[in-house]
Formats: sequence, C-alpha cells, structure tokens
Amino acid sequence: IAGVELNDKCNLIDTNCNLLSKQWFDCIYNFNKNGIAIVELNDKYNLIDVNGKLISRQWFDDIDDFDENGLAKVELNNKLNFIDVNGKLVYKQWLDYISSFKNSFARVELNRKWNLIRTDGNFLSKQWFDWISVFKNGFAQVKLNNKYGYIDKTGKEVIPCIFDGITYNNQMFYVKFRGKYGCINQLG
Repeated sequence: IAGVELNDKCNLIDTNCNLLSKQWFDCIYNFNKNGIAIVELNDKYNLIDVNGKLISRQWFDDIDDFDENGLAKVELNNKLNFIDVNGKLVYKQWLDYISSFKNSFARVELNRKWNLIRTDGNFLSKQWFDWISVFKNGFAQVKLNNKYGYIDKTGKEVIPCIFDGITYNNQMFYVKFRGKYGCINQLG
C-alpha cells in the first residue's frame, strides 16, 4: 500500500496502482498495527482499513486511535463515545467526558454526574455520583451529596456515602464522621 496525492487530496493505491478508496481525503494518517488509519475530510474524521474501506458510516469532529481494548474514542458535537473495530458505537449515550481505560474501567461524566464504564458498554453502577475515583486496590472512592464512600468492582457500595472524609490504606478505611475519626476494615 502506498499513499498518493492529487490536487491536495490523498488516497491509497495497491501494488498494481489501483485506488483503494473511491473517496479522496484531505489527509490519511499512518496505519496502526491493526491495519487501520485515521482519515480527515473537511475537518471531520473517520477510520479506514488497508482495503480502503471506511470503518464507520459516521464522520466525527475528532477521533483517537484504537486502544488496547479495541476501542477508539470519538467526539461529535462536544460529546464523547467509543467505537469498536467495526465502527459500531459502544455506548448508547454520548458522554461529556471519558477517561482512558485503566484496569478495564474508564471514568465518565454526564450532566455533571460521574460513573465508571466497562469496555463491554455497561456502566458499573446504576447510581451516578458527584465524583468518582479510579480503582485502587479493588475500590473506588465516590462522593454523593457532599459525603464520601467506596464501591467495589461490581458496583456494590462497600462503604456508604455518609462520611465527611475517607481514605483507604493497608486494608483499612479511615473515616471522618461528624468531626470524629475512625477505622473500618474491608468487611465494613
């Protein structure tokens, strides 16, 4: 495969000099290890495979390369989502913020509320929080109504959001409640 340019537009050709795509682009970026490249046309972005086929029917305002989970973050109208290698949107809902995945979870924000999402497209918890951390030692700190607690990787609340402050260290939760301090073990 080789890139060609004509009248400030780009395309790809095979070893017989046949065009791989009917569409000409403003830019074709480098192919990744999976044989997919980001393409740009009129300030919109998509992905193309080595056969010149567009991955998605939708063009986006911005697009990232695929991550180790096989997902590419996309932006459209200031909202975020992921697409899979087939160009299918992963989440039904467009989000305000999506972090990178860490330990199979990403932090997301929608309408000033936070949750965690899995790579399979499901939210970790039915509850949306005022804030949520990433997982550390199997627990994520959450804030709801100005009170803190912790959830586990199943979304179960292991420490309820009733504390004025809370940290986790050495298998213990250190809490502040009504001006007093205490400890709670992992079992609650």
